[in-house]
Amino acid sequence: MFSMKLIKRLILALLLACICYPVFIVIYGLTKFTSSGKINTKFKSARNAMGLENEVRVFNTSIDYSSAKQIHKCVDMKINTLEITPICVYDPEVDLFVSKYIINEGSWEGALILEVVSILRGDPNLEFFDFGCNVGVYTLAIAKFGRRVTALDANQKNLEMLTTSLQMGNLTGMVTLIWNALSDKKELVGFKERETNVGALQMVSGVMNNSIVTDENSSMAIALDDLMPMLRNRPVVIKMDIEAFELKAMIGGKKFFDKVDVKFLLMEWVHHKDSDDGARIIQFLTCRGFKPSNPLERSVTLKIDNRKSWPEDVLWIKDLNWII
Repeated sequence: MFSMKLIKRLILALLLACICYPVFIVIYGLTKFTSSGKINTKFKSARNAMGLENEVRVFNTSIDYSSAKQIHKCVDMKINTLEITPICVYDPEVDLFVSKYIINEGSWEGALILEVVSILRGDPNLEFFDFGCNVGVYTLAIAKFGRRVTALDANQKNLEMLTTSLQMGNLTGMVTLIWNALSDKKELVGFKERETNVGALQMVSGVMNNSIVTDENSSMAIALDDLMPMLRNRPVVIKMDIEAFELKAMIGGKKFFDKVDVKFLLMEWVHHKDSDDGARIIQFLTCRGFKPSNPLERSVTLKIDNRKSWPEDVLWIKDLNWII
């Protein structure tokens, strides 16, 4: 009798061991795999960027980033004829151009911003897309003017600062922030920083999902076509300043430019004056009915065969009836 009880207990113990051991292995394996939160997060971010999950990242503007270490100070942004609104900037020692100029002069590219506002006044239905928003001079000015803005930037630090500026100016309801780079395909891109010029941050393609990447030195790139579900079937004005990735954005935005009513495209041209990319951008846009003009003299159409002498920023106009 004693031996039968012992045998039953041994069998029960073996059964329990068979059940518990796999559970222990699974729990132990998961714990070990996630014991380093940063490594697991980086791996997941890379998988997202390779197209395995949703790519378009809408930035949460309800979070308080006012204590973010990159914020040097917040000052009043002052542009002639426009209302004052707060803007947060970097330390001039790390952002010698944009932030320093804003601190000293109250704005950056104020004349171009006023031209965009003039365009927007011509049609109350126009919305503004700010691709490569940096610390947000265009976004804040246009939102304060009272027009809807969709702003995109690859640099998380910029969006944290811009969120703080929007909150201080009570403008979060006017702006949608997107935390992505723009490219010709979905990919993980790295950052190539320029000392003392945060705004000149360049994207680097070819970053693999096994690279050591963080949210501070990389971003998920999307194609311009990926933004189409977010549009509201209204005509748009675009400002594009994405540090030599403009052609990639064009290639990844064929449906966008064919389907969306883009009236104006203000583009940084300094990188494209004599490059092959510049020639291809010209071909892409002229084939779609755009003509290049001097942004501060919209009635002056620029000559295609003289693109090396074009200004540092070019305004592409699709409907010439808008020239005023």
